Amino acid sequence: MSQFSFFLSRRSRLLGGLLSLVFMSSMGVAWADGSARTDDDDPAVNEKGAVVNNILAVLRDHTRVVSTACVNNLHEMRKVQKQLDVEETAQRSFDVGLVRDVLESDMESVIKSCGKDARTACGEGVGQGDSRLGKICSQLAEMDMDSEGDDLQ
Repeated sequence: MSQFSFFLSRRSRLLGGLLSLVFMSSMGVAWADGSARTDDDDPAVNEKGAVVNNILAVLRDHTRVVSTACVNNLHEMRKVQKQLDVEETAQRSFDVGLVRDVLESDMESVIKSCGKDARTACGEGVGQGDSRLGKICSQLAEMDMDSEGDDLQ
């Protein structure tokens, strides 16, 4: 019976890893290009972008904890970033301000959902061999949930 339990446990871990890999590759665009904008004219967008990028640095090292909510929020953020590029190119000042507001909101959603995943990754030992990730994990541990991670830079 114990050999059977061992087999099932090992099989479950392998299946979970495989499903995670398939999920992440199917969402490749949102994940691979998931970096947030940090070169905007709006300092608030840049601040949140730096937070998002730090969270993503942790998650890229530990992808199996990334939730569907995180990936979906990243996908939405990327769509809005592309829309902001379009609006800036067209030089439509009213639309640019509106899209920036939406982008900021999407970044907050990414910080909330992906930040939770990054905290899980940190709890599982991510960043122990990397001083930059270790610093980010320390900041994540200290962050107050109400602040939405604005201090993580």
